[in-house]
Amino acid sequence: MTASNRYALIVFGWVLPFLLCAGPRDFTTLVYNSDRDFDGIFIYTVTQDSDGFLWVGSDDGLYRFDGEQMLNLNANDSTVDNLVTAAVAGPDGLYLGFFAGGIHRVRSGKIEPVLEASELPSRVNQIRLIGSDIWALTQNKGLVILQNGRKIKIPLKELEGVICRDFWVVRDELFVGTNEGLFRYGIQGDERLQFEGVVPGTINHDVNTLLQDDRLKDVLWVGTDEGLFYLERGVGWQSVAVLTDQIQVSALAKDQLNTLWVGSKNKGLVQIELEPRTRALQINSITRFNRSTGFESNQINELYVDRENEVWVGTFGHGLVQLNRAYFHHYELYNTIQLSGVHSMSRLRAEELLLGTDQGLVRVFSEPLKDSLIFERLAFSEGFSFHALLVTEDKIWAGTEKNGLYTIDLASRKMKPVRLLKDNPVENQLIRDIQQDRNGNIWVAAAANGVFELNESGEVLRHFNTKTGFYHNDIVTICPDRYGNVWFGSHATGLALLTKAGELKLLSRDEIFPSFDINTITQHLDGNVWIATQGAGLYEFDGEVFRQYTRKKGLLSNYCNSVMIDDIGQIWIGHRLGITLIQPEYDIIRTFNHPNELGETESELNSVCKDAKGNVYFGNPYGITKVNLPYFNFKIEELQTQVKSIRLFFEETDIYQFAANEELTEVIPSQLTFPHDQNHLTFDYIAIKLRNPQAVRYQFKLKGFDKHWSPVTNNTQATYTNLSPGEYTFMVRQSEHEGYWTDDYTSLKVEIRPPYWEMWWFYLLQISIILLLVYITYFLSARLRSEFAVRLMVYICIFIAFDYIHTELEPYLEEFSGETPIFQVAVNLLLALCLLPIEIRMTRYMKKRREQAALAADRKSQPDQQPE
Repeated sequence: MTASNRYALIVFGWVLPFLLCAGPRDFTTLVYNSDRDFDGIFIYTVTQDSDGFLWVGSDDGLYRFDGEQMLNLNANDSTVDNLVTAAVAGPDGLYLGFFAGGIHRVRSGKIEPVLEASELPSRVNQIRLIGSDIWALTQNKGLVILQNGRKIKIPLKELEGVICRDFWVVRDELFVGTNEGLFRYGIQGDERLQFEGVVPGTINHDVNTLLQDDRLKDVLWVGTDEGLFYLERGVGWQSVAVLTDQIQVSALAKDQLNTLWVGSKNKGLVQIELEPRTRALQINSITRFNRSTGFESNQINELYVDRENEVWVGTFGHGLVQLNRAYFHHYELYNTIQLSGVHSMSRLRAEELLLGTDQGLVRVFSEPLKDSLIFERLAFSEGFSFHALLVTEDKIWAGTEKNGLYTIDLASRKMKPVRLLKDNPVENQLIRDIQQDRNGNIWVAAAANGVFELNESGEVLRHFNTKTGFYHNDIVTICPDRYGNVWFGSHATGLALLTKAGELKLLSRDEIFPSFDINTITQHLDGNVWIATQGAGLYEFDGEVFRQYTRKKGLLSNYCNSVMIDDIGQIWIGHRLGITLIQPEYDIIRTFNHPNELGETESELNSVCKDAKGNVYFGNPYGITKVNLPYFNFKIEELQTQVKSIRLFFEETDIYQFAANEELTEVIPSQLTFPHDQNHLTFDYIAIKLRNPQAVRYQFKLKGFDKHWSPVTNNTQATYTNLSPGEYTFMVRQSEHEGYWTDDYTSLKVEIRPPYWEMWWFYLLQISIILLLVYITYFLSARLRSEFAVRLMVYICIFIAFDYIHTELEPYLEEFSGETPIFQVAVNLLLALCLLPIEIRMTRYMKKRREQAALAADRKSQPDQQPE
C-alpha cells in the first residue's frame, strides 16, 4: 500500500508563461514573550479548561491566560523544579501531570494533589480524557486511570525499558507510542489490557505523537522521527507515509476546518489541508511554516487548537506562538505584475478565479501542496480591457470596454467575438454586465444599446432598447432571479422588472422604488433581492416592501459598488472607502475601512466573486482583497463572561476570607460578605476570546446600586466606592458588537455587612437607654425640690430623644429633599415647635407631681390631730 492510493492530490498541468506567487499567507502570528508577561521559552503542554482559560506548562512553570493577562502560577503549584508536562480538562477540573511525577487537579480555583510524586515517581508525558475517565501515561511506570475517585495503576510489562511518549484509545484498542515503535493493546476492561504486538512498519521507530482523526474515526495519525504516517482500521493497521522528507514529527492537532497541523523537531510547522467534502482521506494542500518563511522556530514541541480554532504552537526554545487566520488578505498586482483595474471577477472551475483587468485576463489558482495564490496573465487577451465576466458550464463570456462581447476558450487560448448587432460588424461597444438566467439564457447589458438575451450558442433571441419600448439604453446591472423574473438597474432611470409573464414594471419611474441610480442587483439565499445604489444606500426587497440601509443605519457609505452573499447568508458590500458586512442573523451591521486591514479600501463597480471554499474577493484598482472564510471568521460567538476577582480599594486580596463556604461561581466564591469598612470594590471580569480580546464589548450594573446598564465599554473592570450596607448583585454581559446584546449575563452576589451601630440589637440598646433616661427623670423629678433642676432634666431628656429621632430621619429626608437648606430648616423648626409644648406639659406634670409628693410627705411627717 502506497501513499498515492491512500490520498489524492489536486494537480494542474498548464505551463505558466508569466506567474506571480502571491504572499504572505492567510495567517498572522503573535509571539508571547517577556513583553507579554510570559517568560517561558520551552513549552511542554497547552490546553484549555471548561471556563475558556488557556493553560501553558513551560520551563518557567505554569501560566493561565485569559486573552489579556498571562498569569504566572508558580507560587501556587508549578515551580521550575517540577514542571507541568501534560494537562487536560476533565469533568471535575483541570488535571496536571508533572516532570518529576504525580498528578494534581485544579478545581474551584485551588490546586490539589491527586497522586503525589511518591505514588507516581515518573514523568507524566500525556493525560487524556477517555469518556469520563482520566488516563495518564508515564514515561516508564505504565498507565494510570482515574475513575470515580479510584486510582487504577496498570503496569505494562511490554513497555519496561522503553520510553513511552504518547497514547490514544481507538474504539476498543489502546495505542502507545514509544521509542521502539507503536504498541497495540486490546482493552478488555478497566484493568485488563491484552498486548497485540507492535504495529508493522513502526518497529524500532521513535513514535512521538498520536492523533485520532475527528472525522474519519478509524484513522490514526502517527508522528515519528521518520515522518508522518497514518493507520486505518480495517486494513490491518498498516502504516502509510504522508510526510517522509526527513521531518521528525513531534506534535499533531486538528482544527475545525479539517486541517491537520504537524509540528516537528527540525522543520517547523506544517499545515495539511484535508478535503472536507468527502469521507475519503484526500489532501488538498500542504503549507510549511519555518524560519525560512518567517516563522518563529523550526523546533515544535506542542500543538493545541482552542475552541475559537486558534492554533497554539509550543516551541522548544522560542516560547509560545499564537497562529490565527487573517480576516482579510490583499493581493497587490500593480507593482508586481503591472496589473490595474480589476473590473470583473468570476469563479473558474472549483479552485480557480478569472479576473478581468485593463491589461487583459488573469487566471488565479494555487499549485498542489502550496497555499499561495498564483496569478497568470493570459497573453492572448492582452490589449483588451475587460469589464464583465461570466463562467457557465461550457463557456466563458467576456465583455470588453471597447470591443464588445467575446467567448473565451482557455484550452486553445483563443477569443471569439459574439456579434450582437447584425448591422454593426465592428461592435466597438462597452459591455457592462453579463448574467445567466435559470433557463440557461445569457443576458448582456451593452452601453447605449440596451439589453440582449442570447441562447447558449450566442444567438440573439431578444433585443431590448428604447426603440422596442424598453425604458433605457444604458443598463448598468442585470439580475435574473430564481422565479423567472429579470431585474434591471441603470443610472438616472432607476430600477425596472421584467416579469416571467413578459410585463415590464418601471419601479423607479412609478415611484415604487425611491432611487434612480442603481449599481448592482443580487438575490439572497432566502430569495430576497438586494439592490445597491449610487448615493441612496442599499435596499432589500422581500416581495412586498423595500427596506433601506443607509449610513445613518450603519453602512460605511451610501455609495455601494458591489454586493455578494456568502455561504451563510451574510451580505458583503464594497464601497470606495471600505467594506460593509450585514449579518441578518444578529440584525447588525459592521464596517471595515482601515487600509492596514484591507490593504486597499476601494472596490470596483460590480467586481466581486466567491470561490469554492466560500472566500469572498473584491476587485480593486490595483489588486484584489480577499475576505478569508467569512462564514467562519466573522460569526458572532456568545461568550461566557467570568468574574475573575474582586479587589478591595484597588488592592489584590484573598477573597476566600470573606466567603461563607468554598462553593464557587465560575472561578471565585459564590457567597461573599464584606465588613462595612471594606466597601470599595473593584470587579475584574473577562469574556475569554483568545483570538481578538479587544473586539469584546461589555455592559455591567450593580443591582441594588445601579438602575440601568452601564455605557458600552472595553474595560474589564468596574469599581464601586463607599457602598452602603446591603445585598448587591453584580451583573455583566458581553458582545462583539455594540448593537447586539442577549439576555444572558453573569451575576455574582455580594453583601456589605452593616456596622454594629446599625444592627438591631444596637437600636434596641439605644431605645432602652432613652427609656431608662425618661424613667430616671420621672423618678428624680419627685425628689428634687428645685424647679430649675426639674426643668433642666426634662429638657435634657426631651432634647436627647428628639435629637435621636432627627438623626434617624435625616437620611430619609436627604433622599426626599436632597441638600436643599429650606427643607432642613423646616424640619428643625417643626421639631423645635414640638419640643416647646412638650417641655411645658412635662414640666407642669413633673411640677404637679413634685408638689403632690411634697404634700404627701408633709402630711406624713405631721402627727394626727385629735378633735377637741
